[in-house]
Amino acid sequence: MSGNEPPELIQWREASRWPAKAEEDLAAARLLIAGSLFDPAAFHVQQALEKALKALLIAAGRDMRRTHDLETLLADVHQAWPSRISVPPTLAHVSEWYLRSRYPDLDELPPNPHEIDDALLQIGALTEAVKALAPPTLRQSGTSL
Repeated sequence: MSGNEPPELIQWREASRWPAKAEEDLAAARLLIAGSLFDPAAFHVQQALEKALKALLIAAGRDMRRTHDLETLLADVHQAWPSRISVPPTLAHVSEWYLRSRYPDLDELPPNPHEIDDALLQIGALTEAVKALAPPTLRQSGTSL
């Protein structure tokens, strides 16, 4: 990293670490689904989406909120990237999975395997879209995008 790098490149260099972590969460979710462990799988799906959204906020030079509320993060991403990236609004409900997967006293039903699989596909596509937005110099340099 050089002191002469433009701010956008510095932001993207920081943001580039987040999609890799999102992909780890997606891989963990797939393994958990295969073992019929749907609550932990749902948790990792939520975490993957959160990390993909935070990558976009960091890349846009926005303060990264310390929140698990995906609706708030989605609103921030929409403001930062109004025409460059599309996040399916149907993913906002994944925010609920964070609490449901962590606290046994909630009366809500856990997501079913189909819902988790659908979210996995959408978040995987979003993660790829995030990586595609990165400056070509980072994509070509082998930075963890």
